[in-house]
Amino acid sequence: MHLGLAALNSFYQQHKLKEVLVLATVIGTQGSTYRKPGAMMLISAGGEYAGMISGGCLEADLLEHAATVFRTGEPKHVTYDMYADEQLVWSLGLGCDGVIHLLLQRLERQRGFAFLPLLFDSQQRRVPAVMALVTRSQSDSLPAGCYALVNNAGESCGSEALLRCIDDHEFQPSSRHADTSLVLPDGTADVLMVDIQPVPGILICGAGPDAVPVVKLITGLGWQCIVADHRSHYARAGRFPGAARVIHSRPGDLAMSVTLADIDAAVIMSHNLEHDFSYLEMCLSTADLSYIGILGPAARRKKLLERVDKKTAVVFGPVGLDIGAELPESIALSVVAEIHAVLNQRSGGSLTNC
Repeated sequence: MHLGLAALNSFYQQHKLKEVLVLATVIGTQGSTYRKPGAMMLISAGGEYAGMISGGCLEADLLEHAATVFRTGEPKHVTYDMYADEQLVWSLGLGCDGVIHLLLQRLERQRGFAFLPLLFDSQQRRVPAVMALVTRSQSDSLPAGCYALVNNAGESCGSEALLRCIDDHEFQPSSRHADTSLVLPDGTADVLMVDIQPVPGILICGAGPDAVPVVKLITGLGWQCIVADHRSHYARAGRFPGAARVIHSRPGDLAMSVTLADIDAAVIMSHNLEHDFSYLEMCLSTADLSYIGILGPAARRKKLLERVDKKTAVVFGPVGLDIGAELPESIALSVVAEIHAVLNQRSGGSLTNC
């Protein structure tokens, strides 16, 4: 589950010397809502925040609720019901029909800011993790706000009871969050389980002018991006401002500089048939990618697949969704949108049911 943690991590790094932060977590939704369970928002005592739990409608109101949590130190439940509360809908300017439940909790520096350090470190190292959060409780031994987090490297923090709960749980393939309950000697506790996957890693093979808007969109999404090119005048970090890593390498040597296991999708766009062949051969033979796209017409893709003797391989080309793109910026939009759809196992079609 991609929770938009890059922005939260950046905010945390800037504010971790402060004594206290408030974490707002979406713990349940019904109907149409902007974010789903597991989404988070970090708030400082000065009213700054990172992460969004709505399209911008609820954040200002949540700051008022956070002020109470800063003052009392007690977790707080907040519910926005856009079905039933007409006054709420008009006062906050809401237009969605749905219900969103949140838990606000105070995280203190002297207690290590709970699970945040391990969560952000796991994301940085691209290690999947599972979080368990007590959302409501009738147990004094496991009150609301208690947590546990364990990653695939075997590192963990938090409640032992919740860690056992994580060990016993298996997520359904189509879901990245689940609700469960724990029966304890002194009562019951409702628990939200969240499967937190690393942000996608994207490899752009070719650093020509048309790669610049593609990389800009990818890094804007908070994804990890590597750009590679054999041409030194193109493979320059200054051409790709942001978080992209730029590698000057010949296609045949690229595997020595890139950990291909960390790559989820690749776009081959060097505009050179020989180099594209080398990139495609590398992607098909050494990496289990969810998406491989080749810039250019279908005949070019077919020719390259025949040469690598992988005629039945799933390779996208021409890359991108059919949005009538012509200019580099709109082509980049169509390409990144297609990658986003494939990684999320969606068709990329319109959401409107006419």
